[in-house]
Amino acid sequence: MKNIYSGKMNLNEWTLFFLEFIVSDDLNEELVESLLRHLADLGVLLPCDGNVWEWCDSEVELKGLVAKVKKDLELLCESESGFALAYFIGYKELNKKPLDGKAASNDSKNITRKRSEFFSNKPASDLSNLQIVKKTGKQLQPFLQLEESIVSRLTGKQASKQDAQKLFHYMFGKVGAKAEPRVWEQLSRKRHR
Repeated sequence: MKNIYSGKMNLNEWTLFFLEFIVSDDLNEELVESLLRHLADLGVLLPCDGNVWEWCDSEVELKGLVAKVKKDLELLCESESGFALAYFIGYKELNKKPLDGKAASNDSKNITRKRSEFFSNKPASDLSNLQIVKKTGKQLQPFLQLEESIVSRLTGKQASKQDAQKLFHYMFGKVGAKAEPRVWEQLSRKRHR
């Protein structure tokens, strides 16, 4: 069965349209709906009567609609507000902006904090649960800060925080492979004798 699309459709029809013509093959309907809400916040998908949404006042046939949506999305990808769209587009390979935009400014703060921790008078080995929790928290802190900054940029009037988190986790999965695991090595015990 061939789907019939127009410039004005409900959210389910827009989801099917995006799945068929625009987004990558590994996206599901739920994630596409979150992306559509984000596009509504960007001002290209406009709410009309009830559950009907319109793509920028477009009254064109299917080929024209596909071309207009692709052109508008490519223009949005170049803007600051559309930084996330390149991660979702599947019809063309676009330049993906790195997700670590704000992480570079915190480097100098981290260096001074690490120096002060190094010279503090705390015992060297305390294997309490509190120390383990603090260490894990410090290791996860850059990821949590990155998530918070990206989610706040993706959240809007239509896109909820849950939508933004879904989009972020998909984008983060597309950034690249995880770091290689380190080989375990025994530290010398001679210094403890």
